[in-house]
Amino acid sequence: MNNIPKSNPPGWLMLLVVVAGLGARLLAATRGHNYDVDSDQIISDIVNHGGNVYAATTRYNYGPVWFNILHALSLLARHNAVVLRYFIAGFLALVDVGIFFVLRRRFGNLVAALFFLNPVSILITGYHSQFDNLAVLLGLLAMLLVGDEFDRPLGRRKYFGLIVLGISLTTKHLLFVFPFWLAIKQKGFFQKLAMVLTPLAVFALSFVPYWHEGKQGIIRNVFSYRSFTNDFFYNLFVPQVVQFILSDQTVWFLMLGTFAFICRQKRAVESLLFYTCVLVVASPAVANQYLAIPVPFIAVQLFNPFTILFTFFATLHLLVNVDGLHLVSLSLTGYADIAICFLCFGLVWSLWRQNLIALLQRIVLEVKNQFDLK
Repeated sequence: MNNIPKSNPPGWLMLLVVVAGLGARLLAATRGHNYDVDSDQIISDIVNHGGNVYAATTRYNYGPVWFNILHALSLLARHNAVVLRYFIAGFLALVDVGIFFVLRRRFGNLVAALFFLNPVSILITGYHSQFDNLAVLLGLLAMLLVGDEFDRPLGRRKYFGLIVLGISLTTKHLLFVFPFWLAIKQKGFFQKLAMVLTPLAVFALSFVPYWHEGKQGIIRNVFSYRSFTNDFFYNLFVPQVVQFILSDQTVWFLMLGTFAFICRQKRAVESLLFYTCVLVVASPAVANQYLAIPVPFIAVQLFNPFTILFTFFATLHLLVNVDGLHLVSLSLTGYADIAICFLCFGLVWSLWRQNLIALLQRIVLEVKNQFDLK
């Protein structure tokens, strides 16, 4: 990732990328909406009337950040459901702009443009309007603050970064294992402990104001919640004998733990991008919105053929799926499975490309020698 070319196109071209990306996201919102957007309306109504979301509905499974944002957007929309729909899509499009600028700062204009014009990101933000991107943006900002000097004690700036990481968890707990990834990098036992406990403490404390009335809902719908399982990775790549011993969630956690060590030498931002890829690849449940989580990772890959194929098949899935744009004329199935398969190959290619190329060269040479002997 450090060898990515950083071109300097004219400012008007990058402005055109941003305008085109924003326009595409808002255009996708005109297609309609799905169950998730209906849930946002229900949740905003509860907060608007002074209710406790965790006590009033089972359709909210996250920390309190998002429903407070929905409340603010609903006030701006004057409680008009149609206007709120576009305000949500517009807000999340601006979140994508934030990711665009983080990637531009760290990796250059080309990576930022590839992220912002990726159709998976456009469709999830515009049509689905799921807020995984907000958790990812907060995670990226946290890593810019944490920095890469893990051989030094934690200072004020690094603690602030860990608090921002905790706010990311409070938004949507995608990065729930990532503090462990940071602890693997950090020197010193107590420093490692602080790396893990600080963001988790922020996450836990965020529920305190809502605990009295919403205790049962918080336990049931947040901490004990489990989405429907489709086990793409588990069924495709985990042998039956291993499946007999280990559950899908156990394999997921083992993958996240193993790659914490594999990626321990990588810089903080790069580690977070790899984490998002592993998270989605091995997840027991992959809903449509999860396909957008690794898009920043994919943008950084540039010439990885497998991540390009992931984008192609993930886009097809979002176009034809009944929970997506549901283009009936293309109503075929299996695209999500294929997309996850290519994302897995893309992860392997990104980490071990040189070794794989060397292995293939040796195999070709060995085959050539065998034919020459004959």
